[in-house]
Amino acid sequence: MNQPLLLHIPIGANWETTVSSFKTALRFDAADDAHSMPAVIVLVPAALVPRLAATIPTVSSPKLRHAAASAIEDRLVGDIEAQHVTLVDSHPASGGRLEVEIAAIEKDRLNTLLAALGAAGLKPIAVHADADCIASKPGDVLLWIDGADAHWVTPAGLRRTWPVDALADALDWSLGATPPGTLGLRVYASEADLQKHAAVLDTLRMRLVSVHLHAMERPLDWLGRELETARPPNLLHGEFAPKPSHTARWQRWRWPWRMAALIVLVLLGQLVLDLTLANSRARAIEQRIAAQASALLPPASSSTNVVALLERQLVAMSGQAASPTLEALNSLVVPAGATALKLDAIDLQPGRATLQFANATSEDLASWRAAWSATGWQVSERSDPQGGLMIELVRP
Repeated sequence: MNQPLLLHIPIGANWETTVSSFKTALRFDAADDAHSMPAVIVLVPAALVPRLAATIPTVSSPKLRHAAASAIEDRLVGDIEAQHVTLVDSHPASGGRLEVEIAAIEKDRLNTLLAALGAAGLKPIAVHADADCIASKPGDVLLWIDGADAHWVTPAGLRRTWPVDALADALDWSLGATPPGTLGLRVYASEADLQKHAAVLDTLRMRLVSVHLHAMERPLDWLGRELETARPPNLLHGEFAPKPSHTARWQRWRWPWRMAALIVLVLLGQLVLDLTLANSRARAIEQRIAAQASALLPPASSSTNVVALLERQLVAMSGQAASPTLEALNSLVVPAGATALKLDAIDLQPGRATLQFANATSEDLASWRAAWSATGWQVSERSDPQGGLMIELVRP
């Protein structure tokens, strides 16, 4: 159900029984999933939610409702702590004070209502005094006669509930300082109530521009149409404010969670991209190392896993006196089955390399020299002062 349901509790009705009958008429199972509970707007008798006006000192917003409650404490029956006070309106008055409009209802009544709704599987989103749903109309005083109660609404939107036997006195309040013959009166009531009070209503005509009578048998239909325009105060606030459901909490945090997830995805994407680029750069560097190292090997030698060999040699030689670079190159120039040769020194220059072997003869290097020459390298050899063999390679 997309639209909230309207539940009207008439004056004098038992609240638990009315809620139970309303639920039965819906044929709704209270044991259903809590997320599917119908949302309900409840209209309670305005006679049980008296309106009062008061003038209070100007205070900060957090203290405003408490100050308003203190101002009407001696005008309510019972302890003010037992009343749920709603600040309906406020506007500045002279002397730096505030004029406030206040509504009050007994907390026990609201607790009873909310308990009955919960037991019936109904989710209240608002509770209004029924007469508060009547939208005011410029130029007319509105009167709703509901049994023994008469609900008055001035053109300015002020509202009071008076006994129906005091229509003349209530009209005096409604007109205020407005001169007689200025405002009209619109009366809404059942056909029986209009006939019952016809004589008294006729006596009011001389003070009004006009009197229009509207017969109605279903007040809820009328109040439901007026509700959106009137925008009545919701009595469910403070300790009685509706608790958000799991779904409502998720809906409230849905977009922040989505934004957070998007940020995480972007960061993960950036991390994956960085790792991919790093791996690509590492592979390029390995290929360059392999190419450079392979250039120092005999032409017929395999260059597979050159980088891995260099890494193992460098780790193995770490911390030793001998040069790890020479040891690594030594392992590369001694393939399986070849004569073990000891590379003692290497001098690398652009396009040129000089290799020094302390314990090698020209015959030992004959195969290497022939292979280097066959691929275009310029090969020359000489002896160093200590009698070691030195091979000079010039890049073709």
